[in-house]
Amino acid sequence: MTHSAEDQSPAPAPAPTQGEGASRGDEPASVGDTLVEKNWGLSFYLFIEPFAVGKVVVDLAGAGGPGPELLRRAGAMDVLSPPTSALPLPFPGAGVDLVVCGLNAAAVDDDVKRAALFAEVKRVLRRDGMVVVRVVARVLEKVAVGVSLRAALADLALEHFATVDIVEETPFRAVSYFVPGSDDLAVSEAMSKVGGRPSHLIALCTPATDRTWHLSESLLVPTGPGEGGELAEGELDAWRAEVGRLTAKVAETARERDELREREMVVQDRAERTGRTVSTLRKDVERYLRQISDEAAARELLALERDQLRRKLSAVQDELVVAQREMETNKSSVQALRKEVARLRAARGSAAGTGRGPG
Repeated sequence: MTHSAEDQSPAPAPAPTQGEGASRGDEPASVGDTLVEKNWGLSFYLFIEPFAVGKVVVDLAGAGGPGPELLRRAGAMDVLSPPTSALPLPFPGAGVDLVVCGLNAAAVDDDVKRAALFAEVKRVLRRDGMVVVRVVARVLEKVAVGVSLRAALADLALEHFATVDIVEETPFRAVSYFVPGSDDLAVSEAMSKVGGRPSHLIALCTPATDRTWHLSESLLVPTGPGEGGELAEGELDAWRAEVGRLTAKVAETARERDELREREMVVQDRAERTGRTVSTLRKDVERYLRQISDEAAARELLALERDQLRRKLSAVQDELVVAQREMETNKSSVQALRKEVARLRAARGSAAGTGRGPG
């Protein structure tokens, strides 16, 4: 949600223009077929300023008021305002970057008037141009049947534009602080709870299919001390208590941050030690694996040698069996020869005893 604080100081009433919202009082002022808001407020133009830088702007809301001059000082290339509220707009087609306008009760209730206004706005707008439409919240309550005010305004705008964002304008008194050592504005999200209901709703529209703007999540528009200028009784004490609470919260957060940093350092040290242990274990495992691999290779080699020796032993045993058989055969042959020699010797001796020699 984007918040802006409504300017409480009186400002010059702008001249009647086409398509503006209800007056600052509850009763709108009638001018022809239009209803105009007497004072758009400084905060609305402060909200528009970032979108107007370097752009050609048509302001249908600030004729006679300080708004156009604020936009010029903010960096707008040119700010144009029609001299009257009559349509069509006295501007050439497709020559404007930004159009600022409003929807009054008549335009919200009457589809024809609303269509005529937006048709003229789209005619003068570039294809990638932007329209900022502001509507008083209570005007939308009549058409927001069963839906939120945001959804009701979005439905009205989407009838004429391809891309629409809705912003709630919720006035509230607030104090802001810059974060020490930076340019960032510290904003308590709890502040949004004290704003109450939105006073206006703003539609950011473009005929293009992509957004041509950027919105922050939260926006505080400073508008000075506001009505009265003095804090109510007890309000200053309440803000001091809030500041004290936030200061204590910051100190507590800082302590938690320091504790987390210390824990992070302890965890990092443990992680480094664990990493070293894991690295050592990994090296040991790799060494053991190499040893196991070497031992397995050695065992495989021994198994091969054993098989070779077994085969050799088997061959030797076979050869031994053959040799033993040959030796038995040789023994038998020797014994037969011995017997034959003995027989021959006996025969020889017998022949010598009879005196007969051989032959």
